[in-house]
Amino acid sequence: MKWILIAVTAAGIIGLGFINNSKSTPQAKEIKSIAGSYAPVAVLELFTSEGCSSCPSADNLLPQLIKIDANIIALSFHVDYWNRLGWKDPFSSSQYSERQREYSRQLNLESVYTPQLVVNGEYEFVGSDRRKAEYAIKKVLKEKAQVKLNVDNVTIGDNKLHFTVNMDGDYTKTNLLAALVQKQVSMNVKAGENSGTKLSHTNVVRTFAMQITAPKNEFELVIPKDLTGNQWQLIIYTQQKSDLKITGAVLYNPEVK
Repeated sequence: MKWILIAVTAAGIIGLGFINNSKSTPQAKEIKSIAGSYAPVAVLELFTSEGCSSCPSADNLLPQLIKIDANIIALSFHVDYWNRLGWKDPFSSSQYSERQREYSRQLNLESVYTPQLVVNGEYEFVGSDRRKAEYAIKKVLKEKAQVKLNVDNVTIGDNKLHFTVNMDGDYTKTNLLAALVQKQVSMNVKAGENSGTKLSHTNVVRTFAMQITAPKNEFELVIPKDLTGNQWQLIIYTQQKSDLKITGAVLYNPEVK
């Protein structure tokens, strides 16, 4: 099957169809950038599903894109609207589907679809399109970040991760997003469009939280019981409320004793 297409309104999903991938350049919002003074960052958010036959190519491309530059940070959000077709993606969440719909509304798209890659909240395109991905990454890495983030006071207990995030720069009118991701995942899919296929995923979002940004922010995230040692890492980023542009990010790896 080609990429699933679900029409979106402010009220939610209203119909089905198929995507026409005829765009020659990534879609971007019309925004005015605020001058920043920190190292540039490219945050790649891949919306994918184990139930979508078009998604494995995007899943395989994502780790290759990370290698382009040290300032690239990637996340895989597994949406849940494919689960009705015979395979329930164990990493899927309605929370991630709603995040994708928020991008669809902001970017004035007629639909959500998989695989979709969003770069810094500004550019979107089919997640397996290497040319558009490299174009968007190159473009956002020319712009300085507006916010510098630091993760401190990290403690783990009772399968919960506690930490604080300190920031410098222009973080007014932004939200702070925290994602606990599983760095590598392999899954043998037993039903649906990818039945009989072994899939590989990178930086799968397992826990996700958002709060209004303050000079010092405290978080508590649940660590799934199947994650141990250095299988996970934290990705923290700021996003403007008005246009969803990502303005800063940091990646934190746990210290394994």
